[in-house]
Amino acid sequence: MRKICLLIIALQLGLSITKAQQNLTLFLMHEVPQANFVNPAVSYKCKWIVGFPGLASVHTNYNNSALALNDALRYDASTDSSYFNFDEVVGQLNNTEIVASTVHYTPLYAGFWIKDNWLTLSVSEKVTTFNTIPKEAAELAWYGNTPFVGQTASLDGIRVNGYHYREYSLGLARDVSDRLTLGVHAKLLFGKGSVYTPKTRGGFRTNPNNFGLLVDLNTDIYTSFPLVVETDEDGYIDNVELQEDIDWMAYMMNKKNLGAAIDLGFIYHYDEKTTFSGSILNLGMIGWKTDLNTFTSDGTFALRGIDLDSDWDSDEYREELTDSLQRQFSPVPDANAFTTRLTPEMYLGATHKLTNHLNAGAVLYNRFQRNKVMPAFTLSANTYDYKILNASLSYTAINGDYFNIGAGLGLKMGVFHLHAAADNLLGFMKLENQRNLNLRFGISIVPRCGEPREKEKKSKNGISAMPCYYSPYKEEGKRRK
Repeated sequence: MRKICLLIIALQLGLSITKAQQNLTLFLMHEVPQANFVNPAVSYKCKWIVGFPGLASVHTNYNNSALALNDALRYDASTDSSYFNFDEVVGQLNNTEIVASTVHYTPLYAGFWIKDNWLTLSVSEKVTTFNTIPKEAAELAWYGNTPFVGQTASLDGIRVNGYHYREYSLGLARDVSDRLTLGVHAKLLFGKGSVYTPKTRGGFRTNPNNFGLLVDLNTDIYTSFPLVVETDEDGYIDNVELQEDIDWMAYMMNKKNLGAAIDLGFIYHYDEKTTFSGSILNLGMIGWKTDLNTFTSDGTFALRGIDLDSDWDSDEYREELTDSLQRQFSPVPDANAFTTRLTPEMYLGATHKLTNHLNAGAVLYNRFQRNKVMPAFTLSANTYDYKILNASLSYTAINGDYFNIGAGLGLKMGVFHLHAAADNLLGFMKLENQRNLNLRFGISIVPRCGEPREKEKKSKNGISAMPCYYSPYKEEGKRRK
């Protein structure tokens, strides 16, 4: 990447194709033990459970509030080819659009009872990105500065954020009364790599007489990653690229970028048929201290015009603009450490028992990313109290997309328990039409349950943890140890 402005664009677009966490279908599937990932108050009926080594749980998610690929692709029959029709897309954009994504890989997971406490342990690798794109920046990128002659095209709000970290989690769930269960995850975090832009201010103003540009750009880009930065004789960025022969083992075992986080959750049995539950996740931050680089732009520059018939589509004009933008960024020597906050998420859910094996549920979800809130709403039907199979069928509204049909599955095959859940199952059949994709799956190993616990618990109204495969299951389910 030879130009720092191209680095920004590449990060903005490239990072977004990694997959932001949401598990709306899974949240009310409390008979699937992995629901504990999104509500620490969820426990299990058997004495212990262990995730299958290397495949305990995999979660991937992609959210795009701006467009689906098919919104921009059009077919030209005369040339028998497809083309990108961004004109139609730009007209539909809101003031600021969000592209967010997450990949969570959990190779190690275990849960077990100690007296009346359900303890969980997990190790996860997590990659998360959150990027914001103002509408005028998208218009400028596509149309050039022609529509902004005599005006200012604002770049306020462009942000590129992404980080990779390892998480060690210790969880505890406990009944504090006959109706209320509380849970918590305490997490120790080790950051591996990060790119972070706190905020961007500025814009492009085009002179209506000579087509000259006045560019005012005020932003910082912080990175914690093994990069090589080359500068020109004036100290401005000339080239940014990855270090050669990176020691990836040292990268993965880096313990110097420390962080901490906490998750909180509850389950409350209102009456024999109705249960409320909720959680707030990712309250924490990471401090970055290794492989630091800071790129700063703080000032204005003027770019001479060419003639009234020229515009930004001119190769000469574009090259001069790129070179000038490049010279706006200078590296900061002895860059100081910086801190990034995790992205908090909140779930609020309710279920109502319809039959002895079926309940109806609703979930309200919010993800808080800087000054942006990304809400979602889910309705679901969930089975419970079955020995082998537990399932869920859901409908979700998110990102202005009102047709997301999801499904969840918990399947017991002897000592092996499989789980899978997606909030937009049909979307995988036609990826180009989707703004939201989500999938979690994994395998666990569960032994036979032993003798009943000394203290039997009342029915959890359709959201209690899954009974063990060989245990006789009564209508008033028992937790077994």
